[in-house]
Amino acid sequence: MDRGEDPIEQESLAALLSRVVSDAEQVARAEIELQKAKVVAKIDDARNAILLLVAAIAIASVALTALVLGVLLVLAQLIGPLAATAAMVGSLVALSALLGWFSMRQFKRLFGATEDQA
Repeated sequence: MDRGEDPIEQESLAALLSRVVSDAEQVARAEIELQKAKVVAKIDDARNAILLLVAAIAIASVALTALVLGVLLVLAQLIGPLAATAAMVGSLVALSALLGWFSMRQFKRLFGATEDQA
């Protein structure tokens, strides 16, 4: 250093390579930690979204139950309790079967089964 040279120029090639490797390892570790943090954040976001979806489904289920009960009470006054119950059960079974059929068509389409193969 007495000749005014840059300290980097005085380092040996081996020392420079060692520093480069060390720096690359640190960058790689930092990148891995960053990616881990991103994954954990995504998992937390997904968990929160799932919890909100479960709450929404539960509330919708209660609302649907109240709707069915309300329709049943109105129908019971018009056609009697037994016929109203039969009408509601039949309607809900038919709707359930229709939705199940649509669901099966979607799964068949998703997994490549054609109408001929089904």
